[in-house]
Amino acid sequence: MKINGNIQSVKERLLNELEELYDKKFSSQELLPVELAQTIAAISHEINREISVLINRRGTVVDISIGDSGTVSLPQLDSRRGKSRLSAIRCIHTHPGGNGMLSQVDISTLQKLRLDAMLAIGIKEGQPADIYAGCLSMDREAEVYGPFTLGEARLNYLYRIIEELDASAKEDIYENEEEAEKAILVGLETGHSRLENVSLRDAEDSLDELMELAGTAGAIVLDKVLQRKQSQDSAFYVGKGKIEELSLLCQARDVQLLIFDDELSGAQIRNIEEATGVRVVDRTTLILDIFAQRAISKEGKLQVELAQLKYKLPRLMGLGTQLSRLGGGIGTRGPGEKKLEVDRRHIRRRITNLERELEQLGKRRDFLRSTRSKNNVPVIAIVGYTNAGKSTLMNKLCGSSVFVENKLFATLDPSARKLMLADGREAVLVDTVGFIRKLPHDLIEAFKSTLEEAVHADMLLHVVDASNENAAMQISVVEGLLEDLGAASKNTILVLNKQDLSASGGRINPMGYSSVCEISAVTGYGIDLLLEKITEGFKEKLKEIKLLIPYNEGWVMPYIYKYGQTITQEYLEDGISVQALVKIDKISKLEEFILV
Repeated sequence: MKINGNIQSVKERLLNELEELYDKKFSSQELLPVELAQTIAAISHEINREISVLINRRGTVVDISIGDSGTVSLPQLDSRRGKSRLSAIRCIHTHPGGNGMLSQVDISTLQKLRLDAMLAIGIKEGQPADIYAGCLSMDREAEVYGPFTLGEARLNYLYRIIEELDASAKEDIYENEEEAEKAILVGLETGHSRLENVSLRDAEDSLDELMELAGTAGAIVLDKVLQRKQSQDSAFYVGKGKIEELSLLCQARDVQLLIFDDELSGAQIRNIEEATGVRVVDRTTLILDIFAQRAISKEGKLQVELAQLKYKLPRLMGLGTQLSRLGGGIGTRGPGEKKLEVDRRHIRRRITNLERELEQLGKRRDFLRSTRSKNNVPVIAIVGYTNAGKSTLMNKLCGSSVFVENKLFATLDPSARKLMLADGREAVLVDTVGFIRKLPHDLIEAFKSTLEEAVHADMLLHVVDASNENAAMQISVVEGLLEDLGAASKNTILVLNKQDLSASGGRINPMGYSSVCEISAVTGYGIDLLLEKITEGFKEKLKEIKLLIPYNEGWVMPYIYKYGQTITQEYLEDGISVQALVKIDKISKLEEFILV
């Protein structure tokens, strides 16, 4: 048996003295053996570190661990007594600072490991001082008793509490039910903005948005931690000291997940997980996880998988080898090849296959676009920040039933619906995936074919949640992404949605938009005006003309179908009487047939 934990620089003599405790058999009726308490108190005082001893009901020591002056890591117990009973193990540990009161971490560990008891020994001048003990009650709460002195008979009365609780335990008392993961959010503010308060507010807003993302993914956020630092720490993101604080916080609050507000390197993830003992994800991983949950169509699922693999590939070294097999099969390994290289090769092969499949689906999408173009059906794309109300607007305009939910990224797969314009013409309205700040680059690349709906559209409806305090920032994020996609110069209507909730007044500056419309997609306020503005937007490019086309001019009607749309058509003796909307720059070729 060995001594676990931080044994660095501890003298061999002291380690041997601790190891001898494994060979001793203590009285099963003595909750805190005097000899054991004196031994660990003296050594703990000398090394100024906590010492933890796990001892079973037979009086046998099963584990000894050393921590720093305020912490000690405890192993998970392999208990076979069932989830409804206590573990039959008690933890005895030291507090070198002199105060024996149980900490929140002590209480959390007592509850999490279902210990018989948690005993803390305060140390003064190398000798046991005040002693406190914690036991569980029937409702899972911890009851703390003390202070006691070493050898005090009252300590052993706690055995009765332990025996009664274990004997009367019901199947559901300590049932670890499947539940949402508890998470702590971590952000970093580096003060790069010239205005310090602006930089801090942006960081806080980003953390608030991260909390919404975490809720959408199914996590329960217990706390948010924002670290202010000159620059990001290359090894621990927020610095080793802050990570040690987070480790204690995770233990105290039984947290299973740390979510960071920026992309982390593989090495940072590995370092933080080793230091805290909990799982670590970053903002990109969280967004990819949400997309994986929301993807319904084949294309959507392929796009998400592609983005995940492209994100994981450069982080393989840091993340280790905990990846499931993603491709290939028997006979693909080279002689002596390391698993890391095998994983890389499988991922690269899968990425190539995914890109090939998405290329084929992209060709099908291009064909649908060309069909719309041939039929001269105008296409309108709804774009905007996530949860701005885009799908609700589509349902209101088209009378459709596109899935709507008050969560980030409720819409992932684009959907198209027929829209009747104010002048009776038909158009196609396309709903797109919402944008968000710090949108992962790999996600943009993977969803490029989907996002190109905005590039190929004839008009954009930029939907904004006017009730959101950060509406101006959200507009800026969307404009930046549209510019990256090459769609910034499109004919765009700024749609200020959620007017039923908005008290923004003049907070949103519509500069740069020739057309602005205030609406509420839920109540229907402003929808008719929006339809008129959409119709007017297309009329600027089309002109209504009347023509009389001789029967021997067979090319004219196909030309009108290609560059316009007929309103009325009547066959007369001397030709076809047509009333049509035709693109202004294409009318000159029809001048000889136009009726004044």
